[in-house]
Amino acid sequence: MPEMPELEALRQVLGPQLEGALVTACEVAPRKAHLLRYPVEEFEKEVPYRRFTRTWRRGKHLVFDLELARGGEGRSLVVNPMLGGRFDLAAGDEKVSGNQVFSLRLEGARELRYLDFRDMGRIYWTADLKKDVPAWADLGPEADQVGELSLDDFRKRLRRYRDELKDLLRNQAFLAGVGNAYSDEILFEARLLPLRRRSSLKPDEEQSLYEAIPTVLERAVKAILANPDYDESKQDRKFMNVHAKGGQSCPRCGHRISQLGSNREPLNFCRGCQK
Repeated sequence: MPEMPELEALRQVLGPQLEGALVTACEVAPRKAHLLRYPVEEFEKEVPYRRFTRTWRRGKHLVFDLELARGGEGRSLVVNPMLGGRFDLAAGDEKVSGNQVFSLRLEGARELRYLDFRDMGRIYWTADLKKDVPAWADLGPEADQVGELSLDDFRKRLRRYRDELKDLLRNQAFLAGVGNAYSDEILFEARLLPLRRRSSLKPDEEQSLYEAIPTVLERAVKAILANPDYDESKQDRKFMNVHAKGGQSCPRCGHRISQLGSNREPLNFCRGCQK
């Protein structure tokens, strides 16, 4: 699942390329139309002849703001990629994937394509984010902006919850943008076991978690963008320490990395150095 680092890297790469680009045509694949939470015919008519004005991110949503070329109401195309969603900015004559959900043809013979390998993504076309995007109003602070909170404010927010640490980090009302993969990485960085209850944390462990969240997320964005083979339509997480590496050796202490759950959504941690 693309999480905050993948979407932030994508925003940084796509945003400058899309800014000011005019959409000349829009097409939704009929067999994937159920992923669009808006009437398909209206979507295909309303998107063309709008220009991209801003590409931004909120939690696990990537948002494209578009305005009519001749003025008028601006609208937002919001995509929550879920488990199998990917974006691709391609030449118009490139082969179309069978997983394509929609394509926006741009001036200059380019296309912004959204692909979904699991048919789980959610796509919204809206002028009112809070009204049309479920749980939008309930999203917590951006996870990569935790450092902007004081430690005391973080502790107050943290102590509202009783969840196990893994579930707490994935709770979008607590912090927006972290999912299965980066919750593993954050807890590894903080040296905390994922199944511990929040209430079991000591003050120094709360501080470790506070420091680990932005550290891991910022480091991940840099690693993604530094990849010479970066491709917005693919996901490469070789830089991770424990996630999806069950059975391998811990890079910190050498202990075998544990895995609970399925390969689809594994929970990974090191019993040797996470306490």
